[in-house]
This record gives sequence, structure tokens and C-alpha cells, in this order.
Amino acid sequence: MSSLKTLNSEADVETLNVHREMFTLSALTSDVDKREAIIPQQRYEQEMEGIWEKVNQLPEGQDKVVLSQIWECGKTTPSPTPKNFPALATYGFIAEQLVEDQLVWGPSTPYLKDFWRIGIHVSNANGYTLQPRHVFHANLQAHTQMIFSKAFQDGAHKLT
Repeated sequence: MSSLKTLNSEADVETLNVHREMFTLSALTSDVDKREAIIPQQRYEQEMEGIWEKVNQLPEGQDKVVLSQIWECGKTTPSPTPKNFPALATYGFIAEQLVEDQLVWGPSTPYLKDFWRIGIHVSNANGYTLQPRHVFHANLQAHTQMIFSKAFQDGAHKLT
């Protein structure tokens, strides 16, 4: 009985050591390292979800202004500026970024220009509105499968 108790104690100590190492590794891993460990499809989905959540938290009325500007920004090619998109600048959807030692305005996420396709509903009755969560998720899943399966097919085609 004594040897069984010792074996369990040794196993418990080993389990604790493993958990301690995992916790230490997790604590030492930077947010950048954690983001890099995420596959591109997951990053895309997380960024799009983040945009949806950010718009969802806006005051009533401001959400419509921001959605209309995201819609317009998604359909234009020039870099967005506070002059062209003041609400996007006000709420942090666009920000100044250092590019080649110069500050330039750009989307706070590279996926902002895609958001209008899956996250915004436009109607004459209600104007620009955020898609309901379940519709947004269905659109996101379909769009993600389309772009990442196409990217996979393009990559596979280059290998042959």
C-alpha cells in the first residue's frame, strides 16, 4: 500500500511539474507569438468578429454612420483618411501607421475592407445596419471557406 501511495505521489508531482511548465511557457509567450501561432483563417475570423463586436458596442446612431463609412471604405481603393472617413478615425477603425518612416492612415485591420460584404445589411427602411449575429456568422463562414479554399487551390496549383 505504501508503494502505491508513493507512486501516486510521484505521478502527482510529475503532473504538477508539467502544469507549472505549461503555465510558465504560456506566461512567457508574447501576444505576438500567440497571434503568429494562429492559422490565417482563424486570424481572419477573429478580426472580422472583432469588427462586428466593436460596431455592436457603438452608441445608437453612431453605428449607422460607422457602417456607412465601412461600406464606402470597402468599395474604394485609396487609403482611408480622417478627412474622408471621420467616424472610422474617431472610433479607431482607421489609424496612423508608420510606413517607411512616415505616418500614413490605414485600416486598423487589413480585413476592414472585406467587412461590408458579410457584416452590413443595407435597406431603404433602415439604412446601414449590422447583420444579426447568426447571419453574420453564416456569412463569415461562407466567405472564409470561399477565400481560403481558393487560396489553398491556388497554392496547390502552383506546386504542380
